[in-house]
Amino acid sequence: MKAILYLITLLCASSKQDTLWYSMYLQGNKVGYSSIVLYSKPSGYQIDESNYMQVQMLGTLKRVLINTSYNTDKALRISSAKFDMKSQDQKISGTFKVVGDTIFLSYASGGGTPIERKILVSEPVFTETTLRLYLERNPVKSLKVALLDAPTASVSEGICELISEKSGTRTYRLSYQGTETRLTIKNGSFVREEGPMGISIVRESKEDVVEFAREIDITELYAIVPNKPIRAKDYLKLKLTGSLKGIDVNFGPQKLLDKTQNTIRLEIKAPDIKCSQTSPLSGEVKKYLEPDAYVQSNAPEIIEISEKITSGMKDPCAKIRALNSWLFHNITKAPSVTVPTALDVLRERRGDCNEHAVLFTALARAAGIPTDIVVGLVYQDGAYYYHAWAMVFIGGEWIFVDPIFGEFPASLKHLALSRGSLEKQTEIMQVVGNLKIDVEEQL
Repeated sequence: MKAILYLITLLCASSKQDTLWYSMYLQGNKVGYSSIVLYSKPSGYQIDESNYMQVQMLGTLKRVLINTSYNTDKALRISSAKFDMKSQDQKISGTFKVVGDTIFLSYASGGGTPIERKILVSEPVFTETTLRLYLERNPVKSLKVALLDAPTASVSEGICELISEKSGTRTYRLSYQGTETRLTIKNGSFVREEGPMGISIVRESKEDVVEFAREIDITELYAIVPNKPIRAKDYLKLKLTGSLKGIDVNFGPQKLLDKTQNTIRLEIKAPDIKCSQTSPLSGEVKKYLEPDAYVQSNAPEIIEISEKITSGMKDPCAKIRALNSWLFHNITKAPSVTVPTALDVLRERRGDCNEHAVLFTALARAAGIPTDIVVGLVYQDGAYYYHAWAMVFIGGEWIFVDPIFGEFPASLKHLALSRGSLEKQTEIMQVVGNLKIDVEEQL
């Protein structure tokens, strides 16, 4: 099929260059394309970028359009930016401004209250797009960067290194957040990027860019089938093989048994839940009661609904069960393309595992229960799939809770790979695309 997107760019200078077109592929399947127009200005450049993506998620076709405008200096370092992202599930807009070593960020979803953040950086600020343009013009050997990702309002420090140069072709390795990406510059022009999980960006003609061969289901594309079915109720021992950089499995009901460069062995035990919170919380645990930009546990709406759900309850287990049940029955389960905040999910009352996890975490923190977000995999219908859930601190232990399945404690079919926030998805990207899972023992 053809997906035709009319990308309209307003002329603002006589020095407008030709539009550059790129296709985005997922394991060889076309999932989107982008266009870039660069304008020369006395102080640097203005870069207008449009990205269009479409994928199947659990049988539902999802489309995303992201428009971004950057202002840079002559070295293509970001000085300011604005963007908007639209999907069937969410509208996000934001602005960024770099002043010295600080990025000032304002980020809003729908008609919600803007999120204001300040992020300190120690390296020049680029996006992957402006970095490609920089490398076209500057054959550097090594460059430390702070990479800005507008839709997720995140910044990651990394390093770009030249790893080969031959016959006019330079290949760079970009390393950040535990992932590696290869960028190829040929005769002074960017031609290809190879990233984790089989993601690639290829410079092509406009005619080739807008041609979609077929629709693919992204959930099935990254399914991991273990060597045998998972039936464990009390105990599960697994061996993970692959590129394991950035993975943490040693928390909650999981215990790391041994680890080499390419293998991890771990065990998962059904928890013995102690429904008490008698001991004083350590400072390390107390921080999981605090709000953040996405988990707004101090927002009046969050506090009000949390208090209503847990009214009259003293037992932390009773509170957890009540909150888990409320989400399970009141938040519609639907595949979503969003960067969720707890307030957005509470207002929209719909979403997938990410939305359920972020709202449960906010409600539980508002109820006085230390709670964190977990990202990893869940075994379902014969395979492991990407998943997000939560974990709560009660009785001196961290216990997994899965609000989208209504499980407390969560089943042993959950395999946690990282914790801390939904931004951790980036850290496990490279692993999920290259992971093998073997069941060594189960009870």
